[in-house]
Amino acid sequence: MISRPDGRHFGVSELAQECFNGSQTLYFLLEAALGGELYATYNRKGLHGSEKHAKFYIAGTVCALAHLHDRRIIYRDLKPENLLLNESGQLKLTDMGLAKFVVGKTFTTCGTPDYFAPELISSTGHTIAVDWWTLGILLFEFMAGHPPFESPTPVETYSKVMKGIGKVKMPPKCQGAIGDLIKGLLKKEPSERLPMRPGAIQNVKDHKWYVGFNWEGMESQKLDPPYKPIVKSKKDMTNFVARKDDMPNQIEYEDDESEWDQDFAT
Repeated sequence: MISRPDGRHFGVSELAQECFNGSQTLYFLLEAALGGELYATYNRKGLHGSEKHAKFYIAGTVCALAHLHDRRIIYRDLKPENLLLNESGQLKLTDMGLAKFVVGKTFTTCGTPDYFAPELISSTGHTIAVDWWTLGILLFEFMAGHPPFESPTPVETYSKVMKGIGKVKMPPKCQGAIGDLIKGLLKKEPSERLPMRPGAIQNVKDHKWYVGFNWEGMESQKLDPPYKPIVKSKKDMTNFVARKDDMPNQIEYEDDESEWDQDFAT
């Protein structure tokens, strides 16, 4: 759900094909992405360290974030688990639970600790620049197999984040042109991150790591994905592994009789 500054919500009907409500749950019928989670795909196929795959999936994420940012929406929860593949292998950004419509800055501390930007930790307010920081973390993780500031506890992670990427020993797969891009995204000062400078996302497209990349084909979804999942039918769920342990805790909902959900279909 995407939040307005006044606390109201919007955009659900645009994100969902249909909406339904029951006594305990709101249901959003979304487009099926039957290729599975990118996180599971990377682990199952051993894709960490592959520049070919990283270029494609980072480019797709850039396009998705740019689409949201053009509409003043900050995503705030980028990680491999929130990237899905459709049946042709094209990338889909999912889970808008922390996305927010923002004019100026917002101060909510949220996200995944390994992906926290310095301004989130210091509570100085954040803008769309926070999403470009998470893109740098994602690229590092695609290549190294783990995020750059990973630690046993969140507090230790935050300490490393505040020290900066300059204190991180860059693995061989994260050196050279790709390392330059990672460091250009992981600037402590939000305004210095590559897409926040004059030129915006074109700075990423023109980066030396992306020399020769077909951005036009990427944006039109005509560029062949580096990996095409096996999907046998429109009901084939084999690319997902659902475990009971992964289900969220069920909290009984008490209706406050405000009829806030009266516009939802039933």
